[in-house]
Formats: sequence, C-alpha cells, structure tokens
Amino acid sequence: MDIVKNSNSCRYTGYRILYDAKGCSFSDYDEYLTNFDVAGKYDVQAYFGPKPKHGIQIVSGCSKYIVPGNDAIFGKIEFMAETDGETDYGPFFFEVVVRVQADELSSMANTIDELLRYAESRREEFKNVIYLVAGIIGLRFQRQFVLEPLNENALAWLDNAPSQNACTPFLECLELISINEHGIKFLESLKQPFASLSIDVLREYSLIFHWLLRAWQERDPLHEFIALFVPLEALLTKFTDLKMSTDNKSKAKSIRTAIEQYAGSNTHELILFFDKLINKAGPTLEERFVDIATKAKLSGWESDIQAFKKFQYMRNMLLHGRDKKVEHNITIREEEARTLQNIVERYVNFCLFRDNNVYRSRWCPSIDEVKD
Repeated sequence: MDIVKNSNSCRYTGYRILYDAKGCSFSDYDEYLTNFDVAGKYDVQAYFGPKPKHGIQIVSGCSKYIVPGNDAIFGKIEFMAETDGETDYGPFFFEVVVRVQADELSSMANTIDELLRYAESRREEFKNVIYLVAGIIGLRFQRQFVLEPLNENALAWLDNAPSQNACTPFLECLELISINEHGIKFLESLKQPFASLSIDVLREYSLIFHWLLRAWQERDPLHEFIALFVPLEALLTKFTDLKMSTDNKSKAKSIRTAIEQYAGSNTHELILFFDKLINKAGPTLEERFVDIATKAKLSGWESDIQAFKKFQYMRNMLLHGRDKKVEHNITIREEEARTLQNIVERYVNFCLFRDNNVYRSRWCPSIDEVKD
C-alpha cells in the first residue's frame, strides 16, 4: 500500500472510461492525445489509438448470474498495453480520463486505497464530465467511437504515478424458482382473455410489457430507475381518466369571466386560446399515480404514493436539470431502484388482473392480497 510521504505530495483523483472504437481510426495519425480544461475545474484527457494511457483490461470467463446450487465463475482479468490481435477487442480505442486535484482531502487521505475510495464517491460527477466529451465525439465524429464501453475505473495519482481499481462485473444472485400446480392453472386461465383481446388493446398492453422487459434487463441502478418510468407512464396513461377538479373548473370559469369583461375586442381570440390551454393541461404523472393508488388500495398504498413522489422528483432532477439556488446531489442506490421496480410491478399487475399476486422474491417477500 503506497503512503503519501508528506502533505505537499501532488495528489489527484478521477475516473476513466475506455471505449472499444470498432472500425475507427485516424487517417493521418497512429494515435492522438489532447487535453481539455472543462468548466475551470476538471482536467480531461482524450486519447485515440491502440495504446490507451491507462491500459486495457480484458475480462473473460465471467458468469452473469449466481444460480443457487451451481458454481459461480468469477472469471479473470488480463491487463495489456495494447491488444495482440487474438482478442475481440481493438485494435483502436477511445479513452476519456477526468481528474481533479485532491486538495480538500488535506493529509487525511494517506494511501492509494483512500484516494480510490474518494474517486468512487465522486464517480457520477466524474462520469457526467466524461459523458459530455464522449457524447460530442459520438455526435460529431461517429457513434462507433463510443458504442462499446470496455472499461471503467476509478483513478488516483500520487506524484503523477497513476493507480486504478479493477474488478470483474458484478454477479446478480438469482433464486431457485419452481412452477407449481397453481402456476399451471394460471397459465391455462390466460387462454380465454388472450383470445378475446382486440388488436388495439393488444398494442397497448404490449407497449407496457415491452418497456418493463427492457427495464428488467438493466443492470445499472440508474439506468433501471429511469427505464422503469416508461412502462409506468404507459400504464397510467391507459388506466386513469382524470377530469378537471371542481376547484379548477371554478377557477377556469372565473378566468373566462374576467376575459369576457376586460379583454374588449380581443375577447373571442383570448377565449379560444385559453380553452386550448385548458384542453392541453391534462393531469400530471403524479396525479395519475395518486388516483390509481387510491383506488387500488394495495397494502402500503399510502407509502407507495410518498415513495413515488420522491422518485418522480429525483427523476425530474436527473432529466430536466436542477435548481441553481439549491445544492443537489442526486444518486440512485440499488435499494431505490428495487423499490421503484416493486411499485411498478405491483401496479401493472393490479391494472391487468385486479389482485396483488405479483411474484414473490427476497426483494418483496411479503404481499397481502387485495381485500374487496
């Protein structure tokens, strides 16, 4: 373990993403390296060529899942400066590295391990900077440069000597699932409903499950979190039919009256414009969820509403930007993605089957039946 010899040692921390730029090259260079100062805060290095500055890590023989009763294969990592032509990767790569000086750590971070942990704690911040640079390269050059991310590593430097972490991909621990006679009966019970579906309803239901299936396959909690809103929004649009509240109708009537009294010659034009705005101002996603949760009254439905409001806020901050007057640090933990997944699954199930018999797992071990 490397120790910082004194508090004046030059310490940096950062992150890198290495892309396998398949089919790409430079016409006039074997390799190209350049640096950017981003926002006066981040030192960003972009490398194109066969020998990435922080090397290449090839992971092989790794299982994707841990299945109870079977041996998990954690695979191996090979480190190389450039590919040898015998792998499926390379020979041309695009590497983006971001780093900052770790001044605020003072003398507390005395080891490479501590600097790497600090880099991991700022991972999403660093990755956002990388996404800006990589995204522009993909947009202006070609998406092939950034189509295949190969390695992601937290980085640390002591007196300009770089170190990085490395690990095989995480393995998801599965459960042993056995379909019993009750499951067979349910499967057979689908025959009549399937046969009676109209083409339009088939399309609507298929859209919901198309996006739910894609969300299930996401392994990154952030990507899963964002993806889960798509089937939920499709569901709520189909199964809720909210009308304007009595209070809002009264307010709209008052506005129309004011227009008629004070708009003069523009009255007709302004009334038409106001009516158009009213027609477009449908219920929000949050209002739709509150409506369906209140009607369903599944076990814990009040907690579901509070959780959904929190998740909707987090999603809006991630997608639509943040209030400049407020300091935000939005990260999505695995527990939050799992909670949202559980909510989406239960309400999709309720809207289709009018019960709470969604599958059981260690993530949702106890589910009460819906009481009429």
